[in-house]
Order: sequence, then C-alpha cells, then structure tokens
Amino acid sequence: MNSLFDILLPKPLPDAWLLGLLFAAFTLHLLFVLFTLGTAILAVYFFIHFRWSGKPVELELDRRILRSFMAHKSLAVVLGVGPLLLIQVGFPVTFFTAVNFFAPYWMLIILLLVIAFLLFDVLGHGIKRHPYAHLAVSLVALTSLLAVPGIFAAVLTVAENSDHWVTIARSGYRFSAPLAGYWLFRYLHVLGAAVVFGSAFHYFFSARVPVEQEALRKWLVAGILLQFVLGLLLFISLPQPPGSFTLGAMFAGIIAAVALLWAIYNSSGRGADLTVYTTFPLLAITLVAMLLTRQLIQDRQILPLERRAVANAAQYGKELHPYTPASLDRYRASLPLSFDHGGTIYSTSCAFCHGEDGRGDGPEAQNLEVPPQDLSAIRTTRAYLYRILQEGIPGTGMGYFTIYDRFQLDRLMDYLGEKFQVVGLPGEIPVAVPAPTLKKAQDTYDKTCAACHGLDGRGAELSRSFKPPPPDLAAYSLTPRRCFKVITDGYPETMMPSFAEYPPQVRWGLVQAVYAKRKIAQ
Repeated sequence: MNSLFDILLPKPLPDAWLLGLLFAAFTLHLLFVLFTLGTAILAVYFFIHFRWSGKPVELELDRRILRSFMAHKSLAVVLGVGPLLLIQVGFPVTFFTAVNFFAPYWMLIILLLVIAFLLFDVLGHGIKRHPYAHLAVSLVALTSLLAVPGIFAAVLTVAENSDHWVTIARSGYRFSAPLAGYWLFRYLHVLGAAVVFGSAFHYFFSARVPVEQEALRKWLVAGILLQFVLGLLLFISLPQPPGSFTLGAMFAGIIAAVALLWAIYNSSGRGADLTVYTTFPLLAITLVAMLLTRQLIQDRQILPLERRAVANAAQYGKELHPYTPASLDRYRASLPLSFDHGGTIYSTSCAFCHGEDGRGDGPEAQNLEVPPQDLSAIRTTRAYLYRILQEGIPGTGMGYFTIYDRFQLDRLMDYLGEKFQVVGLPGEIPVAVPAPTLKKAQDTYDKTCAACHGLDGRGAELSRSFKPPPPDLAAYSLTPRRCFKVITDGYPETMMPSFAEYPPQVRWGLVQAVYAKRKIAQ
C-alpha cells in the first residue's frame, strides 16, 4: 500500500469501542433481517403449497405470515443504519474498496429493496389477485429481496480478503473459484439462518392450528440441519484456519443449536408445543455465537490492513509536515486573489503541470505518466477547449475544472487564446508534399490511422475505451512541427504509436491529412 495515498481522519472512538458497538448494532440489525427474509421465504412457500393442496384452512397462513413483514423490514432498515455508519468509520479502507469493486450492484440494492418491499406489502395487505398473478408477484418480490444479502455477502467477502483485490480487479471484478465458493456458502448460511429464525417466530406468532405448527416445526428442524451442513462447508472454505477463541464461539453456537434440536425432538415426542422460554434463548445464543465467530474471522482479516493504513497515514503526515507551513502561507496569500482573471486561474490551476510558458514543463509534469501537452502547440475550437476544461481527459493528469463557473472558464480560454494562440487553425505545413505522396498519406490514414481516429477524425468505435482517448481531429489539432513530431515519435503512455518507419514526406502528408479533418469540419 502506497503511503502517499492513505489519508485517514482520526477515528472518533478507540477500535475496541467501535468493534463492540458494531457487534451490538449488527446483531440487532441481522435479527430483523433474518425475520424479514424468513417471513418472505415462508410466505411464498405456504402460498404455493397450500394454494394447490386443497386445504382452505391452511391457505390463510401465508397471509398471516406476511402481516409481520412490514414491521420486520422497517426495523431491519432502521437498525441497519447504525452498523453501516460504524463500519464506514471503523474500516474505511477495506469497506469502501470492497464497495467500489461492486459499485453497480451496491447501487442496485435500493432498487431491489423498493421492488421487494412494495410487492410484499401489496400481497400482505390482502389485495385479491388471480393465483398465477399472485405467484408471479411473489416470485419477483422474493427474488429481488434475496439478491440483497447476496450483494452484502459479496462486499464483506471482498473486504475480508484484501490479498485477492488485485486478482479480482484484473479478472473483471469476478471472484476466483475458492473465493466464489466461500461467498456462496456464506450467502446460503444467511438464508438458512433466515429459515430458522423465521419459522421459529411464526411458530409462536402466526400459526393457529396444530397442522400449521407442525409444518413450521419441520422448517425449523430442516433449517437447523441445513445450517450444520453449510457451516461445515463454510469452515472448510475459510481462507485460513480460525483461532482458538473463534473455535470456542463456533462450538458454543453448535451446542446451542443441538440443544434446540433436542428440545424440538422432546416436545414432538410428547405431543407438546415448543415453549418461547426454551426456543428463543437458545436461538439468541446461536445468533450471538454465529456473529461472534464471523466478527472474529473478519477482524483477523481486516484489522491488520486497517492498522497498516493508519500507520501509512501517520508516515504520510510526517513526510508532508516540512511542507505544511509553506503551503499554508501560499494558501493564505492566494485568498485575496481575484479568480475573474484568466492569468490568475492559469497560474494557480494550470501552471504547475503545463508550466508558466505553457510548454508542458511545470514542476508536477515529471510526476505524470502521460506528459502534459505543450499548450503553445495546440490549435482547437473554443467549444472543444471548454469541453476539455469541463470534463478533463480520462487516463491523464488533466482533471475537470467544474470548480470554476462559465464566466471564469471564458476568461481562462481568453487568456489561453491570447498567450498561446490555442483557439484557431494550425496553419499551413512548412514542407511541400507532392500530390502522389499526399495520396499515399491519405491511403495510410484510411487504412491505419482511421482504426483509432475514425475516417472523419472524430474517433472510431475501437478507441472509445482508450484512456486517454484520441482527440477529435475535427476540432483539435497541433501546430505543423508538433503534429509531425507526434506522428514520428508517438505520444508516451498513450495508444498513439510511432510511425517513424514512414518516409518524412509521407509523415508530412499525414499531417496534411489530419489538418483536412479540421478544414472539412469548419
């Protein structure tokens, strides 16, 4: 990790406090997440099962189950704010890196939740529908809802495995096989827990007749047994063996789950109902043990990286400290400046890369992979120049300057036009090129250059993904000698190669071919 890029703000609380608060907040949040997921799964199942089983009394169970969906999902969302804020404050490097890996899916969470919540609320309010329409709505709602924990599991899996970050990025943001298996077992483990907690809740609060209780009891047992299998697979797929304390928390959860199975077996053998006083304490122990196991595994992976980031930030602060007073003095001196003058804007925002004379030799130019352009060699249109200032050039050090308004950018463009003649046409080439050579140069452009620049100079489909992309030759060109040099030598760290193998006359002909794109556009 490069210390020059790790700038971390001080945490508001010590790590121990943050971890304790995160564990407590996440436990409450996850409890209602499990109730929400379990309610959705059971409601859809019982609708499908009893709708076509010919048991009208049991047909109402899915509706009674769904009546609690609103409360569960509301509490899950509200209680989710706390752990989300805490993990952002406590683990910013790992969390935000993982979120950026899966940014499109992370942003999709809101849409998925809106779809799921609206559709389940419609079904839960008992709006009459045709059975097949009801089934279709249920399946869309359930699919949308179940995708959300899959995204969260993916983000947390990536956050915990920083050693895979480079591999994930190089593979197009896809999991490697071992990590994909680990994510899948983790995701299914959450769904299994949702079945256990959902069936336990609705056993006591939604079932009214023995046959409904018996069906939920079977779901409870099946969910616990599934958790044993998934827990074993998850344990096997761990990136590194857990510590002794982690194993202790894991076995505490297993013992509580086994005790719950024994209680279910005993009550079933006696023909008696389960009791709240037995079931929920054992479920609470199981949940806390499961989350404590997960927290310990997560901390073992994340905390070392976060500590390195904090140490890097401290080192960065030491490296910057000698420059701080001078930087503050320069900042204070710049406060009275008026940024309504193009020269002031240039000297404060452009000269450190392009240089005071615009030659691309500013003090920061040597730190850029793609060298800044010599402004005195650019010839473009005012509209295209404004677009560059507004949007920057991807893949280069040329950023966007939306910090300035249109009036200020107009003054800057006036300055660039007056001092460097940036706005305008490049003029005539200083070398006479015979007509046959011009024809050969134009053929060379059409067969070679057009692959990236396009036949009209505005850029080909191939080049749209290039960073930086080729300029729009219909609006942007260089002075003759600068254009000839770029064609001859290429442009460092871009897709523009050298064409020095062509005779000089042909290269001057290519300059003329490039200029023709501007003239046609004019």
